[in-house]
Amino acid sequence: MKSDSMRAEKEEIISVGRQLHDKGLLVRTWGNISSRIDETHFLITPSGIRYEDLTPEMIVCVNMEDLSYEGNILPSSEKLVHAACYQQRGDACFIVHTHQVYASCAGALGLHEINTEYEEDDICIPCAPYALPGTQKLAEHVRETLQRYKQSNGLIMSNHGTVCLGGNSMEAVGEAVKMEIAANNFLMDRCNTDIRHGVSEGYGSRKSDGVIIYDVEDTPDRVKRIHEEIYAKRPDVFCIVHNRSEAVMLTSRRTVHMKPLLDDFAQLIGTSVTVPLNVHGHDGDRLHIRKDVNVVFNLNDGAYCLGKSRDDAEAVAIVLDKGCIAQIAATRYGEAHFLTWMDCLKMNRHYRNSYSKLAEQHE
Repeated sequence: MKSDSMRAEKEEIISVGRQLHDKGLLVRTWGNISSRIDETHFLITPSGIRYEDLTPEMIVCVNMEDLSYEGNILPSSEKLVHAACYQQRGDACFIVHTHQVYASCAGALGLHEINTEYEEDDICIPCAPYALPGTQKLAEHVRETLQRYKQSNGLIMSNHGTVCLGGNSMEAVGEAVKMEIAANNFLMDRCNTDIRHGVSEGYGSRKSDGVIIYDVEDTPDRVKRIHEEIYAKRPDVFCIVHNRSEAVMLTSRRTVHMKPLLDDFAQLIGTSVTVPLNVHGHDGDRLHIRKDVNVVFNLNDGAYCLGKSRDDAEAVAIVLDKGCIAQIAATRYGEAHFLTWMDCLKMNRHYRNSYSKLAEQHE
């Protein structure tokens, strides 16, 4: 491919990333986008770089046969999935992989397919079985699912996110939008879960030179005591985002224990989260502050999301809200596929030791 055409393809990938970001289907560095450029190569977004910071020079060319790539920038860890899709579907020329909220939550219910509606038409969304992200096993699951559902241009990777294919970028983006609407319809109809996604901030703070600086001037004393206790027990934390979104508030009232249903929950938050109780002698005022869990729930008060920076704490808040929607949907549906403790531990350690450090290098 000529250099001018190659640059145009890279610029289109960046443009699509920003479109998906504006639609709320992509955030931070999560997800990935690719474009086939010939029979054996595709362009893909890099690992650990925000979509708003991407330049054409950062888009990586990958050989789909041996996964070798050009340059010093690491391609997305999900290049295996993209290669499998292009090899299985010769008509696919553009792929978007997102962690969009409602499709991801529906994909945590342990179903082989999601049968729902979109614009009054019945549709079926296939679900590929779970495997750890970035692995050959996950790519094989995606390939096998595409083989079974030959007419489908999109699927959900269980407990993870979506893969949407198209003959061009517009078709792939359209598939992602359609899937999110259809998945939300499923959650409303089958799980009685109509919850808006987002972070609703309460009383946050940051710590600088040993001094706690509160985001809200008249932060109540009871909340200040919570912040003080968290900072005292977690010296690695320098920012707290207090998330009081609808899903997080519901969870802080009615849930006792959260096991991860989504792999980004395991990566950023931890292998499990305890929610205080206030019944039959249990002390609902007791905070469960653990060194390996980046969320602290407070009874009927939402959750305090922890990070080394404001950016880290906001990421935890976003992932927590999605995780709480998944938890509520699973409870109301009556079944779900929870991630194993070992898989959660592997992902959490990998994120802390590799991916988060890679992201820091590009800040």
